[in-house]
Amino acid sequence: MSDSPWWASRFAALAAIDPAFAGALDRHAEAQVDLLEQLLDLRPGEAVVDVGCGGGRHSILLHERGYNLTGVDISSEVLDVARSRWRARHAEDEGPGFLEGDMRELPVAGPFAAAILMDESLGVFDDDADHLRTLSGIADVVRPGGRLVIELFNPYFWSHRHTTQHLPPGSLAAGVDVVRTYRFDPIRGRVEDRAVVFDGTGRRELPTQSLRCWTPPEVLTLASASGFSAVEIFGSDGWKVPARPVRLDARTSAFMWVVATL
Repeated sequence: MSDSPWWASRFAALAAIDPAFAGALDRHAEAQVDLLEQLLDLRPGEAVVDVGCGGGRHSILLHERGYNLTGVDISSEVLDVARSRWRARHAEDEGPGFLEGDMRELPVAGPFAAAILMDESLGVFDDDADHLRTLSGIADVVRPGGRLVIELFNPYFWSHRHTTQHLPPGSLAAGVDVVRTYRFDPIRGRVEDRAVVFDGTGRRELPTQSLRCWTPPEVLTLASASGFSAVEIFGSDGWKVPARPVRLDARTSAFMWVVATL
C-alpha cells in the first residue's frame, strides 16, 4: 500500500485550500442524511461506521440526529477538519470518533448496526480485489441483519457524458474558482475527474480523481462475494438526492444508492 495514495493527496490538498472542499455541511449533505435514515432504518443510539468519512459531514449530521458515529479516513489532515467542524458546532459535547485508517484494514472491531460509504468513496482502488477486501472488512464489523449503504456513480449515465463545470467563487469556497472535467473510461469502467483550482496564489491542478463504477449486476456480484445476502439498488433524481428511495433510471440517475444487508 502506498503511504500517500492519490486520494489522500488530493483531499488533503483541497482541505488545505479551504475546509469547504472536504465536503460542506450543506443542503446536499442534509438531503443525503435524510435518505440515509430511510435506507438504514436505525433506532436512536445505534452505532454506525462511516467508511471514508472525509471531512465528517455525514458523521456529524447523523451524530446530531442521535446515532453513535465512528468515522474512518486515511487522511489525517482531512480528519482534523472533521474534528474542528464538530468542535465549532458543539464545543462542550463529545462527538463522533474520528479514526485514521485504511478502509481495507478498518481500525475498528464493531459490531455496528450499519455502515455507510458515501460520495463514491468506494471505487478509489485500481484493483477490484481491494474493493472486495473493503466490503468484506465492513461485513466483518457489521452485525447480522445490519445494513451497508453505498453511494456510487451510475455508469450508464456517465458513459455518454463528457462534462466540464465551472464553479465560481462561493460555489464551493470563497475566493476560489474551480474547473472540473469529467470523462468516462469505458475500458477501465472509471469516471475520471480532473480539477483545476484558481485562487490568489494562481493556478493549481490537483491529482486526477479516478473512481471505479460498476453496473448493477456487477454490484450484486461484488456485494454477494463480500458476504451480503440481499442487495437493493436505487437511483438519484438526476444529480440531486431524492427525497425518498426511487427506481434507478439508466439515462437520468447520475448516482446509485446501494443497500446491502447481511
